[in-house]
Amino acid sequence: MTSKPVASKRPPAPIVPAVKTPSQVHPSAIIADKAQITGAHTVEIGESAVIHPYAKIRSERGKVVIGKSSIVYERAVVGVADGGEQDITIGEGVNIETGAVIEAKSIGDGSTVEVNASIGRAAVVGRYCRVAALEKVEAGEELEDFTVVYSDGQRRVDKTMRDHPEIREAKQVGQEKSIELMRKMVPNAAAKWM
Repeated sequence: MTSKPVASKRPPAPIVPAVKTPSQVHPSAIIADKAQITGAHTVEIGESAVIHPYAKIRSERGKVVIGKSSIVYERAVVGVADGGEQDITIGEGVNIETGAVIEAKSIGDGSTVEVNASIGRAAVVGRYCRVAALEKVEAGEELEDFTVVYSDGQRRVDKTMRDHPEIREAKQVGQEKSIELMRKMVPNAAAKWM
């Protein structure tokens, strides 16, 4: 003998509309449908910037600016989770790779934060820096332009990038080609944030 399921006598829970995060999105930006943008402070997403599926932009503790031609990959998080107020500025042509966590005050133009690396609260990362996979920049730390963080926190200067403007230009061309490819691969749902 089987028992019948008991019908619930509770009224259905009221549907609470989600509060939309205040945002300014450039018309050429690409934001995947499954990207998450949360918080009460403004989020600015610049020209040709790309926010991948499952990337999180958190503005609970301050304004977040994602610069022109910057890419935030899957499962990356940009924003401060807790504590006091702090704005975050991501420069132009920055790559924040899969699983990276950014709580920095700023990331300079052309920099790359690789897979599962983290940048601590209020850190300042200069232009054309590279933080290798799984590496960490501590809270409040400042990296000078062209710094590479690698192998258990070691630091060096990328003299090739520093001394050869044509290398920086080639990196920018590569970034633009990546964005053009993503226009074809990532369905754009930016309209829901505008």
